[in-house]
This record gives sequence, C-alpha cells and structure tokens, in this order.
Amino acid sequence: MKDRGYLLVRDLTPRLLAGTVALVAALVVSLSPLLARAADETTRETTVIVVDRTPKRPWETPAWAYPERGLTFFPEGPGKGQERWAIGGLWQIAPMFTASYTRGLGSGFSVDARLQTIIVYNQLGVGGQWATMVGPFSLGVMAHVNGYFGALGKAVVATTSFNTSGWGILLDPGAKAGIQVSKDSWLTLQYEAYLSLYQSTKLGTLTISDGSVVYSGFGLTAVVEYAPNKQAGVIYYGVSLYNTAANYPMFFNVETSGSSEAITSEKIWYIGLLAGYAF
Repeated sequence: MKDRGYLLVRDLTPRLLAGTVALVAALVVSLSPLLARAADETTRETTVIVVDRTPKRPWETPAWAYPERGLTFFPEGPGKGQERWAIGGLWQIAPMFTASYTRGLGSGFSVDARLQTIIVYNQLGVGGQWATMVGPFSLGVMAHVNGYFGALGKAVVATTSFNTSGWGILLDPGAKAGIQVSKDSWLTLQYEAYLSLYQSTKLGTLTISDGSVVYSGFGLTAVVEYAPNKQAGVIYYGVSLYNTAANYPMFFNVETSGSSEAITSEKIWYIGLLAGYAF
C-alpha cells in the first residue's frame, strides 16, 4: 500500500505542476491588455506633467495673437488680403476730421488712402508702406503723396470782402517702429517728413505760385491701438509733436500778398492729438 501511495503522488505531481503552469500562463495572457493599458496611461500622464512644467510664455499664447484683420498704424499692417476702414479726428493747428482705408498686399507691403478735412482745408493722399519683424519689433518705411485744396473768405462766406484759396502737392516720406505692449495693445512710433512739391495761393485776382521743392518740417507721433476683441474693431489714440513751417498745412496761416516779404522758413513747434476707430 505504501508503494502504491508513493506511485500515485509521483504520478500526480507532474500533472499538478503542468496545470499550475497552464493556469499562470492563462492569467498572464488575460491580464496583458490591462497591463498594456495601464502602462499607456502612465506614459500619457507623464507627458502631461512634462507639458505643465514647461508652459508657453504669455506672448506665445492665443490671448496675445495679432488681430485677424490687422491694424492701421502698426507697421505690420492688415496682412495679405485684409483691409481696415478708419474714421477719427486730428488736431494739427486746427481740428480736422480724418478717414482712411488700408489694405494688405502680402510680403510686408500695404497700400492706403487717407482724407483730412475741415471744409476750408481738404487733403487727400495715397501711399504705401513695407514692414518686417526684427525680434519683438515691427519696423517699416512709408511714403505718401497728398493733394490739398482750401478756400477762405467769399468761397465760404459770400458777404466777406476777404477772398483767398490755395492748392498744392505734398510728399510725406517716413518710418515707423512698433511693439506689442500687452495682450490687446500695440504701440507705434512714427516719423514723417513734409515736402512741398508745389503750392499756389490765390488772393482775390492775384495768384502766387511756387513750383520749387520746399522742406516744410516733420512730425513725430506715438499711437496706441487697442483691440480687446481680435475679430472686431480697434480703438486708437495718440499724440504728435510737430516742427513745421508756419503755413503748413494751412496755406492761409500767414499773411501773403504781392508786396509782402517771402514766407519765412523759420519752423514752429506745436502739439497735435489724434483718436478714432478702425472697423
């Protein structure tokens, strides 16, 4: 009997071992997808942790994005195929209503047309600019050709004895630099020179013309454009410092007659203000 029991145990042991191994193998196979999923989730969690430890700088986030249709004064302009209409006011010796249209051409180029008027003085110009990014700065150059016409006296008030009118052509080359100062504000500094290519003034029946090119001075302007909604309009406001001839831009700012001395070339300093809204 002892020998039979020994033989029975000896026969059962390999079978038990084989069954145990098979059971363990089956458990491993059945748990493999769960183990792979756990490993994958661990990997994903680790990736998220790494991203959280290296966040983007504020100016690289969508909140600091450039407006979809660009800006009017900022050197970068509207961008290719985009456009902006703007209306506003300008104080330069006298208050004037202003309006402008700007369209981006791509590769940093843009063109624009602009109007300044106070009824007795009207100026319409066209021009263009090119800009590029240099680090955080947008740098640009520009040029505009303006024609103006004005009238004072009988052309405005028929009963007055004073009667004068004037017209001419101006060339305004310049340069500008801009930088984004917050998530919704852009600052632009602009320099513009004023060259009188032609000027004619009529006093009653007397017409005085000057066809020589005359340097009339320059203007320095700082403009802030505020765009809280990147898909909507832009509010702009700024201040200018001018150093120009006494009769710029108003041809009738000084007395001129056939017997008077030539208009002095001495420049005057004065402050200007501008504000408006770009659609």
